Amino acid sequence: MSLLDVDSIDYIGVNILFKHVYVGIFDDLDWDDEATHFALLTKKIDRYTQYIRSGQLLAGYPEVRGYGIVFEYVATRPMTPSAARFWKTREQIIRTSGFEVRSRTVDVRPALLAEESCDIAALAPDAAVPSQPEPAPTLPAALPAQADESAAGPALLALRQVASL
Repeated sequence: MSLLDVDSIDYIGVNILFKHVYVGIFDDLDWDDEATHFALLTKKIDRYTQYIRSGQLLAGYPEVRGYGIVFEYVATRPMTPSAARFWKTREQIIRTSGFEVRSRTVDVRPALLAEESCDIAALAPDAAVPSQPEPAPTLPAALPAQADESAAGPALLALRQVASL
């Protein structure tokens, strides 16, 4: 989801061990237009609060009745100083409403391309590839007899019994 989708819940997570339900706001926007960003974030928080207070959260997840509700803000880009100040005011409003707040920034850079992460020559179609797979190891048909059976360990005795079947 995106911060642009103000009428949808980005994600909901349930932690049964700590009895918390997380309603997540995923912010994938940059901070070039802070005024619009602030407005979208405010609208999204308002929609989440309405969703919870209207009982829709419990209607969809009845098992979380009595759990603490945590607004989790996940951003893909670091906040500007003015954005951080703005977010602190939103945190205060959320907490005043009776909910907990967590926020974090995640790194979502693209993964390395295959050419960068491995040796392409080894993957070439004309590379030497064994034509026959190696055979699986097998047990010997008969295990060597020992002069004194009592000296053999229990595992070796069990193997001899299995091999003789």
